[in-house]
Amino acid sequence: MSTKHTLIAVALAAAVLPGRAEAQATDTAQLRTVVVSASKVPKPASSLTQPVTVLSGEDLRARGVTRVTDALREVPGAALVQSGSYGALTSLFLRGGESRYTKVLIDGVPVNAPGGFFDFSHLTTDNIDRIEIVRGPASVLYGADAVSGIVQIFTRKGSGRPRASIAARGGTYQSLDLAADAAGSTPLGGFSLGAAQHSTDGILPFNNEYRNGTLSTALTLAEGGAGDAKISARYTAAEFHYPTDFTGQPVDSNSYRTQHRLTVGLDAGRNLTSNVQVRLLAGSNDVSDLTEDIAIPFGGSTPQHSAFKSRGFRRSAEGRIALFLPTDATLTLGTTYEREHENSSNGSGAVGGPTVQTDSFDASRHTVAYYSELLGNLTERFSYTLSGRLDDNSDYDRFGTYRIGANAALLPVVRLRASLSTAFNAPAFNQLRPTLYTVGSPNLRPERIRSAEIGVVTNLRQDLIQLSASYFTQRFSDLIQYVNGAPPTFKGSFANLTGATSNGYEAEVLFSPVRNWRGSASFTIVNPRVTEVDRAYQGGDQVGDALIRRPSHSGSVVLSYARPSSASFGASVNFVGKRPDVDFAQFPSPRVTLPPYAKLDLSTELPLTGLNRGGFTLSARVENAFDKRYEDVLHYAAPGRTILIGARATTLF
Repeated sequence: MSTKHTLIAVALAAAVLPGRAEAQATDTAQLRTVVVSASKVPKPASSLTQPVTVLSGEDLRARGVTRVTDALREVPGAALVQSGSYGALTSLFLRGGESRYTKVLIDGVPVNAPGGFFDFSHLTTDNIDRIEIVRGPASVLYGADAVSGIVQIFTRKGSGRPRASIAARGGTYQSLDLAADAAGSTPLGGFSLGAAQHSTDGILPFNNEYRNGTLSTALTLAEGGAGDAKISARYTAAEFHYPTDFTGQPVDSNSYRTQHRLTVGLDAGRNLTSNVQVRLLAGSNDVSDLTEDIAIPFGGSTPQHSAFKSRGFRRSAEGRIALFLPTDATLTLGTTYEREHENSSNGSGAVGGPTVQTDSFDASRHTVAYYSELLGNLTERFSYTLSGRLDDNSDYDRFGTYRIGANAALLPVVRLRASLSTAFNAPAFNQLRPTLYTVGSPNLRPERIRSAEIGVVTNLRQDLIQLSASYFTQRFSDLIQYVNGAPPTFKGSFANLTGATSNGYEAEVLFSPVRNWRGSASFTIVNPRVTEVDRAYQGGDQVGDALIRRPSHSGSVVLSYARPSSASFGASVNFVGKRPDVDFAQFPSPRVTLPPYAKLDLSTELPLTGLNRGGFTLSARVENAFDKRYEDVLHYAAPGRTILIGARATTLF
């Protein structure tokens, strides 16, 4: 079935059966939803001045969604780019910004590499309570990296009667998913534990297997009127084998990479009085990467063993005080400290012999920041946000950011929101210093961003239909771009462009007109382009060029049916429009345009028992049901039709 026919079929289905069984709650979906990532104190989604999407982890798992990337494909303005098979490098471009412009947090702990990039390939939905996605700059709250938005993962806290479950699923590409978890509450507080193993042989004929093991836990203590505390931890060990070279051709039988990541967080608060609250947050994210290969080097004649090693961490601590003022306003004052470190090295040598280090760097920097945020309601129909922040980075001059926002009810069922924000991003260590494939660029300037947005939210009937639409404009100054290398070494570099913009529209509609049926549809138009080139810039980008790998149009439609103790069904279509890429198989590397595609996923669950002490459920999921052939990255094929069959057993204690 063609992309056009797939979209028409799903659009007709949406008109007849609009609905969404998942518990996804956006700012337009459930106006009573409380969001904690868009401000320093929890606020109702209806009062926010920027769009937020909240995805339910329980519902994602019920639909068989095990990868966070698949969940994010349903978020307006989010473009996911996966470089081939499962486990391959996966980037998120939010609202047309760079992949390093989205800050990712796990229970409040930043997990991005220095400079902002985060590889989503190993992040699973195991033991996740919810995912909050804030679209628009958030540097004023979260510092560098939070340029186009944030993605925050929350681990399940556990509540109610203790329960445990085990699950298994297998299918195409020799895929196998195993999971076990337990959650509940005790006199001391809530708890959750989760363990999962995901494996596949991959989509390519050799050396393409992928393994992912994830352990996670959270413990909530002393949750009550006096205060609360939560301790969480998440550990992931992943190994990905890939036969492809830099052109995407499968030629290597032994290259692989591994990653080990440990994230630990503490979030504790104390209510000093009914109007004063203090909170302390502390976190650590440690990551270790290893890439090894045996191959004939460029220009050589005998095989060589090569190894890339990288170890890094981010340590953070934050203290803040929230004052709940009698004028129906909340003033938050806080300070943060963050330290970033990365040690990276490359080595090579004869097979079976010693490895000689060819290049390395050891880099650290720290940031101290001070911020304030004022949230208030002038009337029941008008709320506002005023925020300011000062970051003092050890490598760069002090940098100030701000946010001004308003949310007004024009009619009882129509709200207008608008905001003006600034953000910044410091260069990555591997952009500043020499690596195996690049020369150092020590004079890079931090990137600066200014954004404005205006949107409308309608709630014509909350149990029937809700709509939202936004226009946003983003201006990027000193944008850092890669510059191709030249013979004989072909080593590239990084340089600052003068400027680029990313302007666009987002629209979203949610339906629930028929009992047990729910649905949603979203569409995004974005136009990220170079607007001005610095005289010193030596790269190939020219004024008017589109920023690569970001679709000009994208959207999703999700339909589902669910009834307690009965079979449930779900269908989702993700549409990705045409987008520019670069053909690195040629030199000089020309620009190309990748064609649009649409992908249909189906899922169902069938409970077989409904015992008081637990139950047994069968599940099935079909990804890419029409076996659409497409590429997120030129010359790197994406997975075809994938069929997965599984079962879950649950016990109550």
